[in-house]
Amino acid sequence: MATYNGAEFVTEQIASILPQLAPGDEIVIVDDASTDDTVEVISRIDDPRIRLVRNEVNLGYVHTFERALATTRGEVIFLSDQDDEWFPERVSQMLAQMGERLLLVSNWEPRGGEPGFFGRIRLRSRDSQHYLRNIAGILIGYRLHWGCAMVIRRELLDIALPFPRWMNESHDQYLAMAANMARSVRYMEANTVWHRLHDRNLTPQKPRALAKIAQARVKLFGELAVLGSRLADRRDQALMAPERDVHLSDLPASDDGVESGRRVAIVLSAFNPPDDLPERVHDWTQWFGPVVIVDDGSPSPAPGIWDRLTDAGATVLHNPRNMGIAHALNKGIERARDDFDLDWVLTVDQDSAMDRDYVHHAFDALDNDDEPGRVGMIGAATQNGVALKTMAGPRGVTELLSPMQSGTLMKAQMLDAVGPLREDYVIDSVDDEYNARARKNGYVLLAAPKCDLTHSLGSSRPMKILGRTVHIGRRELKVIYHAPFRVYYITRNSIYTAKSYFYRQPVWVARRMFMEVQSAMMRIVFGPNRRLLVLATVRGIGDALRHHTGVISDQLARRLNPSR
Repeated sequence: MATYNGAEFVTEQIASILPQLAPGDEIVIVDDASTDDTVEVISRIDDPRIRLVRNEVNLGYVHTFERALATTRGEVIFLSDQDDEWFPERVSQMLAQMGERLLLVSNWEPRGGEPGFFGRIRLRSRDSQHYLRNIAGILIGYRLHWGCAMVIRRELLDIALPFPRWMNESHDQYLAMAANMARSVRYMEANTVWHRLHDRNLTPQKPRALAKIAQARVKLFGELAVLGSRLADRRDQALMAPERDVHLSDLPASDDGVESGRRVAIVLSAFNPPDDLPERVHDWTQWFGPVVIVDDGSPSPAPGIWDRLTDAGATVLHNPRNMGIAHALNKGIERARDDFDLDWVLTVDQDSAMDRDYVHHAFDALDNDDEPGRVGMIGAATQNGVALKTMAGPRGVTELLSPMQSGTLMKAQMLDAVGPLREDYVIDSVDDEYNARARKNGYVLLAAPKCDLTHSLGSSRPMKILGRTVHIGRRELKVIYHAPFRVYYITRNSIYTAKSYFYRQPVWVARRMFMEVQSAMMRIVFGPNRRLLVLATVRGIGDALRHHTGVISDQLARRLNPSR
């Protein structure tokens, strides 16, 4: 907190902050040579967590905040005005939303007046990933980040301090620009602070003269250049927060015997589930944790299957109609996180199986990683005993090239930071898009060497050329067959994902598209219903290029139906 002649309201502000702090936390206050009794008022508050520093001369609020930031000792730093009031539980709510981002900004609620032109501009959570757009918004002046509603990690100070010597306003915009350049921000739409409005507010209530706007923009471009230079110097270093997890052996057991930091629930999307699923669910509840199953509008489930799954220990939810695997998983994840205090979610298909040590082996891989805090997902390194394709991740880690959602553990913090699965993809490539989005947000997709997932890859048929089955040695080659409507989704969503992430992840996109082209050629050359598969592929390519997503149209679905 920076103070200057703030005696009237500072006590109320501090009183709203102290109850939210732990014994080892601190309030760092730098007073900018106040001429009223601000220092005396603060000094009368008897709390050892308050550290008060005085400027000998008035430096202005920007460099007073700079001194306050440099004085802090904590890992997470909330900026505070002297005359506001924090919402109750603001600290816990913002930390829960922040995840491992370098900066989180919320909105605020006015007190004492009506917000002016700038005060009516609000942040939107969907803009959290639009880093270039956010930087452009800062430079132009329509994307405001309010310091009174801001929390940062100490790592951001390595980029931002010292402030450029010419900077005399908008330290909060400067910090937000640094975090966006590091691609590590999150916007929280909720209000977390009552922001007091009065005639001494430093933020202007209406647009300024053009000359002042131009001068401010020139300074911002200069600050942008400074940050760009500092980030270039750090290009081989981590820009995310460092590892904050501890090893499994160091974790205390909770009252229910579950190790803290490793609480897991399984989420499964079901569609006419197989008869043996209740038996597997019973084992999973004993081995891993609670199970949430979402029935995605099954038209012909086996008699009594839902009661049997409930008896096996699962929570069963029902969609009124088929809404796609992404919607079902999002619904299940939300319910699991609402009902259970989770650290990880394990998503599984109804035709997958795992041994009782699956999760244990996954966390062994996590503990053996040099930087486990960067791991957002853990997946099986082998499927049906066959090694899956991998790629070199950051700083030597082995990542899965394309871990499918079945058998993948997803960290709760990552789910908060990255957001839900894309429901407009409906079925296929939902996991591919989410994996790419997680990597874009700085998370690693770890391959667990001892984890093997038993999984059905769909129907297959012998590969034949001129009526003769093809062999390699004694092994009969097979081709995986998908219905034409599934081929439409596979093609459309794969290309749409490739377009979306090629600029940031070109090697991954190239490898994935090579695999998809191979699969498409095999289906069309050796699979049944070749004419329909070609039609599905062509329509999928066209819709991807036109940015069309969502459920397949009824007309196209009828045309792709082999039984017509």
